[in-house]
Amino acid sequence: MKKNSVSLNATKNSLLLALAKGVCPLCTLVRAFQNELIERLQPNGAAIVCNYHAWAIAGSAPAVSVAEVFLAMLRGANSSEIGRERMDCDLCWLIREHEFTRLQEFVREMQHGRFAEWVEQYGTLCRYHGTALDSMLPPEHARIISKVMDNNRQQLEELLESFASKARSGGHAGGGILGRAAEFLVAQRGLMR
Repeated sequence: MKKNSVSLNATKNSLLLALAKGVCPLCTLVRAFQNELIERLQPNGAAIVCNYHAWAIAGSAPAVSVAEVFLAMLRGANSSEIGRERMDCDLCWLIREHEFTRLQEFVREMQHGRFAEWVEQYGTLCRYHGTALDSMLPPEHARIISKVMDNNRQQLEELLESFASKARSGGHAGGGILGRAAEFLVAQRGLMR
C-alpha cells in the first residue's frame, strides 16, 4: 500500500483534542485513524489484510465500495506483489506507523510545561501506550508517565473492588468500569494488540 494513497484529516484528530476525552488519547487517535483508513479505503489500496481488518472492511459502507476493494484484492491475489518481503497486513502496518508518529508527538509535547502538568494531573493512558512512552521519554517525563499509570491503576483497582462487591450482592450497576479496565490493560476496543 502506498503511503500517500489515503489522505486523512489530521486537524480533527489532534493530540490536544484527544486529551480532553478522559481515555487514552493515543488509543483514541489510533482508533480514529484506523476507522478513517477503513472508511476511505480505495480499490488497490491494500493487497494484504489480516482477519480483523478484512471483517472491518466487510462491515463498512457503502457496500459497492467494499465489493470493489475485495474484488481488487482477489484479482491481485496472484500478482508478484504478494511475494514481497513484508507479508503483514497493509492496514496494520499503516496503523503501527501512525501510532509511532503519535507517540513521538506526545514525547515532543511533553517538553511543554503546561502539557506535562496537565498530563500529570488529569492524564489517562492505557498500559500499552504508557509503557511505550516510558521508554521514549527522558527520566523527568518518564516519572510523570509512571505516576499517571500508577494513579490510573489504583483508581481502577478501587472501582473494580467496589463493583465486584456490588456484583456479588446481585447488583450490576456501574459495569462501565469493566470497559475502562479492559482499555487500561490492552487498549481501546477495536484496536489490534
